[in-house]
Amino acid sequence: MQKSLTHATVRLLARMSRYRPVQAWLHRVASAYKQTLTSSALPPGVEIPEIMPIDARPAKEQQGTRINLFIPALSSQHVFGGIETALQVFDVLRHHFDHVRIIVTDEASPEPLSGAYYGQWPIIALDSDPLDQSHIVAAGSRWGKTLPVHAQDYFMATAWWTAHNAFSILAWQQRQHPLIDRRRLVYLIQDFEPGFYPWSTRYMLAQATYTESERTIAVINSHWLADYLLVQGHRFSVQKVLHPQLHPKLISTRNSLEHFQKEKLLLVYGRPRTDRNAFALIVAALCLWVKGYPAASEWQVLSAGEHFAPIELGQGCQLKSVGKLGIDAYASLLSRSAVGLSLMISPHPSYPPLEMAAFGVRVVTNGFANKDLSRLSSFLTSVDQPGPASLCQALSGLVRDFDAHESVSVARTDIDWTDKFLQSTTPSSKWMPEIATALLRPILSS
Repeated sequence: MQKSLTHATVRLLARMSRYRPVQAWLHRVASAYKQTLTSSALPPGVEIPEIMPIDARPAKEQQGTRINLFIPALSSQHVFGGIETALQVFDVLRHHFDHVRIIVTDEASPEPLSGAYYGQWPIIALDSDPLDQSHIVAAGSRWGKTLPVHAQDYFMATAWWTAHNAFSILAWQQRQHPLIDRRRLVYLIQDFEPGFYPWSTRYMLAQATYTESERTIAVINSHWLADYLLVQGHRFSVQKVLHPQLHPKLISTRNSLEHFQKEKLLLVYGRPRTDRNAFALIVAALCLWVKGYPAASEWQVLSAGEHFAPIELGQGCQLKSVGKLGIDAYASLLSRSAVGLSLMISPHPSYPPLEMAAFGVRVVTNGFANKDLSRLSSFLTSVDQPGPASLCQALSGLVRDFDAHESVSVARTDIDWTDKFLQSTTPSSKWMPEIATALLRPILSS
């Protein structure tokens, strides 16, 4: 009976992942627990598997400080977007410490990219003895196991559930070593994550991670998100803001081209299983556009992001998915696309509309609260109140404008930008020593 209950719970969680924007990570967690729980009792808290505790145990003391990164996944197929940004920030931070450890919370057997800076680090089990050298701990299967923590461990969290566990370990460390002063942790905040869920338990848990103001060194991805968090009443003892940046390989490809030769290609950022990217709204707007634009059949409509079966839009037009592309194929598609449609129901700007515009794509996107991407570039059209009709109207205007001009070439020098998006260096490197100093400095002496 217990075994069937466990399986049913895990299957339910896997199905739920289709409707939660945390989806891929939650699905991986559920899959991991399905493997580990088939012959054991259901552990407390598995109903919310992301926050299943990572319990600590005393580790042998070592010379020097150690910085620990809590991250959901590290396998190469999952390292993009938020996880990639977290690893880039951590790469700069780690050089200010003597030892380095990455703790993978949602994978039992991570398979890192061999060419990454952490690609050759040894991967050890959660209950193994700690290593002095840089290493990775697989914590996706952690029931009945503990993480070794000593007095000179410092922490960086990423997604909300990693912050939830990191704050708990920080409290355990303080109880275990009462003579050390109270400490902070670094929290990389890349979206308003309570919004990933309806008002619910997970909404409350995610929001709670923003309330540890005194113990938080916040690194916030974009000034839009930072301003939104402030309006929501969330303040932090130390705060720095990341500027969204173009991927270095995209910068290289972009800089190698003087002109982008555009085709009648409408590029969509499509993620059917991620609610905040409003896929249903995109499809509704496209259907209206096809219905009202006689020349729509002359255009190819492609979607990058998640794979899905072709969707009929009417009038012989289809929305076809190319799935998640490699960086070179993606750059080629950006170079050829004339018009783009990419939505993000969040204060975070989302990278695809910025990437499209950087390659001379005329993009329709949406506003949200304080976010207005049209201020960055004339290649970005932001719809304040997005609906099928308003998005269709904006899209139709860009398509008609392209069809009305004989030239299909966009000069790279004609693409205007007012932000630091096209920098090739990581801005965090300029203020990371300040972050490291704040992390090492006790709260009471601040």
